[in-house]
Amino acid sequence: MRKLILIDGNSLLHRAYHAFPPLNTAKGELINAVYGFSSMLLTILDKLSPTHVAVAWDVKGPTFRKMEYVEYKANRGPMDEELATQIERTREVVSVLNIPQFGIDGYEGDDVIGTLARQATDEKKEKDTQVVIVTADRDALQLIKGKQIVVYLPLQNRASQAVVFDEDKVIETYGFKPKCIVDLKSLMGDSSDNIPGVKGIGKVTATKLIMNFGSLEGVYKNIDSDKISKKIREMLIADKDMALQSYKLAEINKEAPLKINWEDCLLTNYDKNKAMELFKELNFNSLLSRLPKDFWEKETEEIFL
Repeated sequence: MRKLILIDGNSLLHRAYHAFPPLNTAKGELINAVYGFSSMLLTILDKLSPTHVAVAWDVKGPTFRKMEYVEYKANRGPMDEELATQIERTREVVSVLNIPQFGIDGYEGDDVIGTLARQATDEKKEKDTQVVIVTADRDALQLIKGKQIVVYLPLQNRASQAVVFDEDKVIETYGFKPKCIVDLKSLMGDSSDNIPGVKGIGKVTATKLIMNFGSLEGVYKNIDSDKISKKIREMLIADKDMALQSYKLAEINKEAPLKINWEDCLLTNYDKNKAMELFKELNFNSLLSRLPKDFWEKETEEIFL
């Protein structure tokens, strides 16, 4: 089976920055986030044994969600300068491993991942492909598709400790299927992204509504149901427009203008010597032995097996 790992670059980099203490190279360059990201990336490649890999990044500038709702993510402050200065070095590490990096103006990294995951599993010839999304953002749970698209959710700021969510795990945890994550957020909102939802409705009530009626659309189609109290009904009616808008903000776009190239994503398709040179420059000596096998090593391995 072909296994494609799609990594949420921003999510993993933020985790690395907060998980690892300040660390400098011999020349004084701050690289704690770069080191943490690199270590987590190598752990993921080792534990998940992918055949193909790609990394998605957010791009500076307004997204279509910001154009739709100006307050979207307005509650977030600027990125820490010490983290911002390490982004290019981190991308350099990904580049030297010859892992494709995607980012599109007007879209978020989630949309890139959603689009690539859809493309990788939609075509009939790709039915033997599994996609593993690596992110700390639970928004990605909506993308899960049976066991073909799953989410690897790192815990405690380490990639070595994680929970793998497939469709069964989402149902066990939330009480409904992955696609209903969007419906849940449209009702309860999301303070981290400043998605409003319906004022007065929290997670417990939103979950109950989705479990009873299946979706946001189902809730409003059954607005006069005896299962909805008068108080909740008034809230839903008063904020219907906001609920519908929140749905659009919470839903990951799977139609971003990009195309997956399987050959480019092949993990072994890189120059290990160049990667070793960069890692030595960054003083990542402890990570050298953890670099994945390149094409030459794989070919040699197959000859002698």
